[in-house]
Amino acid sequence: MPRTKIAKNEPPKKKPERPLKGKRLEPRRLPNQARARDTVEAVLRAAGAEIERDGLDRLTTRRIAAMAGISVGSLYEYFPNKQSIVYALVTDWMERTFKVLDDLHPEHEGAQDMLGYLGAQVDGMTLLYRAQPGLSALVTMVSSVPELRDAVRVHDERSAASVATALQYFAPKAEPGEVLTAARTIALIAHEILCEAIARNAPDAVQLIHNLKVCVFAIGTRLLLPR
Repeated sequence: MPRTKIAKNEPPKKKPERPLKGKRLEPRRLPNQARARDTVEAVLRAAGAEIERDGLDRLTTRRIAAMAGISVGSLYEYFPNKQSIVYALVTDWMERTFKVLDDLHPEHEGAQDMLGYLGAQVDGMTLLYRAQPGLSALVTMVSSVPELRDAVRVHDERSAASVATALQYFAPKAEPGEVLTAARTIALIAHEILCEAIARNAPDAVQLIHNLKVCVFAIGTRLLLPR
């Protein structure tokens, strides 16, 4: 196949820069005291707000610091660059989504029955998605940034295990492999529908979330049917 020639007057198109490529992603230090934790949380909230307002490409440490109400020097005490802030923002969001799921686990004195558990799961995740600034950009990064691949894999495995053991608790006679598949299916459906309803501002968001509950109820209650 012949190669496409580039016109002399047209510069070659640049490949889009990977937002985290080649940068240190670990924080400089972890916050141990309440004031330090508040500062880090303010930085992450500010980064999300800046991404939501002006996009990832215009994000800078100066803008994040100004939005957070701290100096750039204070920001650099915890984060070496904006890439590490973005990484922390994404991993923090994934950790909070796991906590919402795991706190509802019946072994943690969460929901007392299958439908109560699944309904509370959808309600909790809906609130979390709605409260996250810059959700659309975060979702894109989670699915497309290679540097996040390991963190996403660990998050998905932990979440599926938590949901699967909860479903198994309510349906002890169900086959474990089927239960794990049900847990993974619920996670995939919930994420896609919540992204469509909230991150993409679907006009029928309320009905989509209602239908999400119907779907997860059907998947869960199927495990209760006699074999």
